[in-house]
Amino acid sequence: MAGSNQEHEAESWPPAIYHQMPAILEYLEDHRVVVVSAAPGSGKSSVLPRCLAESGYGPVLCAQPRHLAAFVAMAKVGEEWDSDIEFTTTRQLLDRFSSPAPVLAGYGAVVIDEAHDRTLGTDVLLGMVKAALATGTTMGGRCKVVVCTAGGPADGMLSAFFGGAPVVSIPRAAHQVEVRYSRGPVLDMAAAVADEVAAIHASQPPGDVLVFLPENADIIGVHARLLGLPVRGLAVRYVHDNLPAELIDIMLINSPVPDGRRRVVLATDVAETAVLVHGITYVVDTGLVSEQPPVRISKEAAAARAAIAGFSGPGRCHRLYQPEEYDDLDEHTIPHIRQDGAAVRFALMVKRHAADGIPGFEIFDPALEPAVLKNVFGQLVNGGYLDKLGNLSDKGEREAYDED
Repeated sequence: MAGSNQEHEAESWPPAIYHQMPAILEYLEDHRVVVVSAAPGSGKSSVLPRCLAESGYGPVLCAQPRHLAAFVAMAKVGEEWDSDIEFTTTRQLLDRFSSPAPVLAGYGAVVIDEAHDRTLGTDVLLGMVKAALATGTTMGGRCKVVVCTAGGPADGMLSAFFGGAPVVSIPRAAHQVEVRYSRGPVLDMAAAVADEVAAIHASQPPGDVLVFLPENADIIGVHARLLGLPVRGLAVRYVHDNLPAELIDIMLINSPVPDGRRRVVLATDVAETAVLVHGITYVVDTGLVSEQPPVRISKEAAAARAAIAGFSGPGRCHRLYQPEEYDDLDEHTIPHIRQDGAAVRFALMVKRHAADGIPGFEIFDPALEPAVLKNVFGQLVNGGYLDKLGNLSDKGEREAYDED
């Protein structure tokens, strides 16, 4: 039965990234930075750090933009690698850069994962790493950098930003995914999701179901509806990025599903990473992402969500929106730095982590020019985020973070 411990142990080995490790290691001999472009489930978060450690690049430090992804990746790597591989979040690594001590001098390699997500923290970290590589004061002489993405426009930008860093691309799984759309407008999202899951369970062969919902409150509502259905054989789980570690362990890692039951995982966009791909055959996509208020995803994100259903074998994606709604979606996800109001938060983070401590800091996204950032600092003073001397106020300290 999909979702059982046995299936998780039977994840295909070797993963796709294993076949490209010779190329990655060869590039690392001559380059300080290598970009690895691979789909979720290819082994970027777990197999890559192990291979780097085995090849003499340990200790390896792996930074994830979300604490949930860092927790799950650590569990996948296993206890036997504790001394050679360390997982952290982007936020925690940024805090390390705020200290005067050389942050990464003791590491053989640092992996910046999920860089395509383009969180504000990731963008700041990329600028800090580039500056550190240029000065040699923070990274140490031997530390290498591997930046991982799931493909898309970020690959070329990252290569250019790091002076023509080589890009190793790993093909996506070729399993076919059938995409189905809603026949009409969805007026009640929770009811529509519950009906779709019930229909899949009643008519389709065994296989786990992953449901993409925009907010934690939506997960709670759908969870209650599913538990209230007169349907037997569902094992409902849920996951979001604010889930405590002990619940992550229960929901994802040590979560055996009784024989004969179908696992249904309710998740926010955190599930677009490799956290949940194994065992998923059906994806139910609301087409929304966790913003305030929720907004439509891009075609790029829609394709990534659908692809999860085809990781282990042929699958199906049920989109709870109509074809014409899909046609109106943006082609690519808008990076956080280009969204309304993001420049102020980005400037706060730069002020806290980079501007005064690392010479040569560069902004990764050319859309935010230095002149624009300079003007934003005036807004920070007027808003009480900086004092008259340009130092962070208590308010600025509290808000100078990206979410993870």
